[in-house]
Amino acid sequence: MNIRTCAKLGLAVASLLAVAACSSSQPNALERAKSFPAMLSNKKPAPPVVSPQQINALLASSGKPSSVFVIEKTTAQFIMVEVERNGRMQTFGSSSRQAIVVDRGKMVSTRGFGGDLMSSEEGALMSKVRSRSAGTVNYAQRFLTSDNRTITSVYECKLATGGTVPVALGAVNSRGTVVTADCSDPYVSFTNTYVVESGGYILSGRQWMGPTIGYMNIQPIRK
Repeated sequence: MNIRTCAKLGLAVASLLAVAACSSSQPNALERAKSFPAMLSNKKPAPPVVSPQQINALLASSGKPSSVFVIEKTTAQFIMVEVERNGRMQTFGSSSRQAIVVDRGKMVSTRGFGGDLMSSEEGALMSKVRSRSAGTVNYAQRFLTSDNRTITSVYECKLATGGTVPVALGAVNSRGTVVTADCSDPYVSFTNTYVVESGGYILSGRQWMGPTIGYMNIQPIRK
């Protein structure tokens, strides 16, 4: 199954963030996500689903930055809270010892998911995304293989800009420009989608995180 096919299968799950990015009705977006596990075989355990109540409880109990994440392959949804910050890099962590490093709303590495994205060379890509500019840049990702080797993939990415959309979830209520990056190397092709506000912060994103994780969505609920 190629990447584009996997992406199509994940569209229902990705609509959690797409709806949240295009509507100011937070409960409706999350309630719609609750029906996603029903589309899976009843022989499989239902993946976790984030509820409006969980978001509200977290916002009431913690002032730390936090985000909702969705893995399209499994439809799993989860909230992570910032556990460390180093300059512009935020590390979001969970009690299961999983972690995602985020640079101004863009996911740049993972730990604890299997087949992790170990690091990214994203300077040129981030410059275009944050400035909401069209153009062509190179982008590199390094992945951990099942036998603990690290492999590097280098892509050519063509960026384009679209319209402005609202993004409202949790404590985030803003507007941003849609920026897409169509990336490919000799073996794979994928499309990353970002909603970028005027200051360059990524309000919502759908990113390719490698052949093991696949596409992952990020939606901040408190920046």
